[in-house]
Amino acid sequence: MSKPARRRRANPALEIFRHHIGARVTYLGTTAARGAVEHGVIVDVDHRMVYVDYGYANPVCAELGNAIATHPSNLRLETAVAQPGSCDHCGTAAERPGPVLHAPR
Repeated sequence: MSKPARRRRANPALEIFRHHIGARVTYLGTTAARGAVEHGVIVDVDHRMVYVDYGYANPVCAELGNAIATHPSNLRLETAVAQPGSCDHCGTAAERPGPVLHAPR
């Protein structure tokens, strides 16, 4: 491991996203005038940025495909907790029982 890599501390903001690869996120633009809000899926996290697939090709770096580097301060997880009916351990969708039909009164 190189000397700079040993000194580098894990960024807590990135660690949150690192544990949620595949989760949906919302991009909130940094300028209020622009008002950009986009939705995407986390595909990777490196030591500085979160890579998000917004559904269109990367306009700057074509070799990344649909992954676009986004600073973690501009992202919000769409669901911070597991959805009802999902596995508490891994967050995958569990098989949900059919609808409950109540007897008429």
